[in-house]
Amino acid sequence: MDKVVVVLKDENLKGYVEEVGKVFKVVDIVYYGKGTEKDADLFVAIGGDGTFLWACHIAGEKPVIGFKGGRIGFLATFKLEEMGETLLKVKVGDIKPESRIRLKVWDILALNDITINAQEARMIEISLKIGKHREIGFRGDGVIISTPTGSTAYNLAAGGPIVLPDIPAFVITPISPHTLTLRPIVVSANEKIKLKVFYRESKPLLSADGRAIKKLENGEEIEITYGKPALIYSGKDFFESLFQNLVSSTL
Repeated sequence: MDKVVVVLKDENLKGYVEEVGKVFKVVDIVYYGKGTEKDADLFVAIGGDGTFLWACHIAGEKPVIGFKGGRIGFLATFKLEEMGETLLKVKVGDIKPESRIRLKVWDILALNDITINAQEARMIEISLKIGKHREIGFRGDGVIISTPTGSTAYNLAAGGPIVLPDIPAFVITPISPHTLTLRPIVVSANEKIKLKVFYRESKPLLSADGRAIKKLENGEEIEITYGKPALIYSGKDFFESLFQNLVSSTL
C-alpha cells in the first residue's frame, strides 16, 4: 500500500495533506462532490461523515479511512492530531479494514441508505414488496432503506432501530406514515426490496447517501438489493462511538 487520494471537506483542511504525504504518496487531492481518475490503494477522508461517504462513493472497492474534521464522526472516527501515527499503523497492517454491506439501486451503491422523499409537503403512496412476501402499501412522506452502518443516521432520526454493523440486514423505515400500525422492519440483506411510488403533483426524489439521484415517475418500480461491500477503517468500538455521538453530545 503506497498511493492515496485525499478527500477534503473544504479548503480549511488542506494543511493536513502534508501530514498524509509523510506516510503515503498522495496522487490526488479532491473536495467533497468531486471525483478522481487516479488509481490509489487507499482513500483518506478528512472531514465529517458526509465527506467519508463521498470518499466511499468515488473509492469503489478500495479501502477508506476517515479523520474527523466535521460535526459527526460515526464513520470518520480517527482524530486529526493522531493522523501520522494512525496512517503508519495502516501502512504496516496493524489496523485492518472492515467489510461493510452496501445497498444497490441500478448501478449505484450506498453505504448508509437509499431514500425516497416526497417533495413540497405532499404525501406520496408507496407500494413495498420484500422478496416473496405479500405487498404492503402506505401513504406518507417517503421511505428509508438503510444498512446497519446507516442505521444511526436518517433511519434513527425517523424512528428506526439501531443495528450493529456486522449484522447482514437492511432496515426499512417509513417516513411519517399516515397509519397507526406500520413500523420499521428489519429484513435479511439477501432479500430483494421492490418499491413503487405514486403521487399527484411533485415527483418524489430518490437519494443515495444524501446524494440526489433521480426524480421518480408515477408508478415507477425500483429494486434495491445487496451491493458490493465497502472496506472502511473504524477507529472506535461501536458502542463507544454511539455514546460519544448521540449521548454525550446532548448532555
